[in-house]
Amino acid sequence: MCGYCTEHSAFAAHLVALEARVPLAPDPLLLPVHLQEANDWQQTWLRAAAPDDPVAAIVMLCRAWTDRLDRKTGTPLRDVLGPALHERLQQWLAACDLPDAWAWLRHTEGAPPYPLPLDDARDALDAYLAGWLLAQEGTSPAWDEALLHERLPQLSVALDILRRDAPDDDRIHRLALSSPGTGSPFSAIDLWLQRRAVRALVARQGMASVATLVDRLRSPTLLATVLHGEMDHHDLLHLQAALQGHPDTGSEGADNLHAAVALLLESGMAAA
Repeated sequence: MCGYCTEHSAFAAHLVALEARVPLAPDPLLLPVHLQEANDWQQTWLRAAAPDDPVAAIVMLCRAWTDRLDRKTGTPLRDVLGPALHERLQQWLAACDLPDAWAWLRHTEGAPPYPLPLDDARDALDAYLAGWLLAQEGTSPAWDEALLHERLPQLSVALDILRRDAPDDDRIHRLALSSPGTGSPFSAIDLWLQRRAVRALVARQGMASVATLVDRLRSPTLLATVLHGEMDHHDLLHLQAALQGHPDTGSEGADNLHAAVALLLESGMAAA
């Protein structure tokens, strides 16, 4: 199963839970994607009861850094993971080949540096766009899955830094429009970065503007934005109108996107 499959399965389960108006029961097999998209990732981890999932731990490290950059408080990552998995994550971080500019990512507690390394964030995303997405020219060899997972904390924080400090940077736009072809890993972490780039575009430009790109965006990237519950009634109407010319083919999550937009409009569950 590839990342596209795990992404599709996780969102299908989310939509079923939304229709039934019940909490999502995380599937341990799909846990990395559930953790990527959960509004409350700590509660999702506790409900999943999966104490030894190293990829999930890497995703939660990224989620924790996002919270810290956004100055959100919560249970320390050490306490969420528990001693054994936290120690395993620390060993993985110690073995990662982190450049000096990103060495602070090894600390699972404490504040990020000031100022945040904006130029290094741009460099990290440029390397990803060239080495994994093959969306621009680069001088380094193409990445493999092991390098992608090792670089995920850098890439995740780099995207957070641009979202916060350079929201009009064209790299966000390129990330939103660039898909990894058939090589997405089971963890779907590359697709997660793409979905987050789309959410950043919506937050900055508004859905009315982003909806004009509907033919160039993967349906699951828009579905993720819908399922996060941040779109109000007018946003959903803009998206629904754009989807009129985007047929429900049953592929790549288009059917779920149509269903989610219709459900939220009909049920009045749009954000206030």
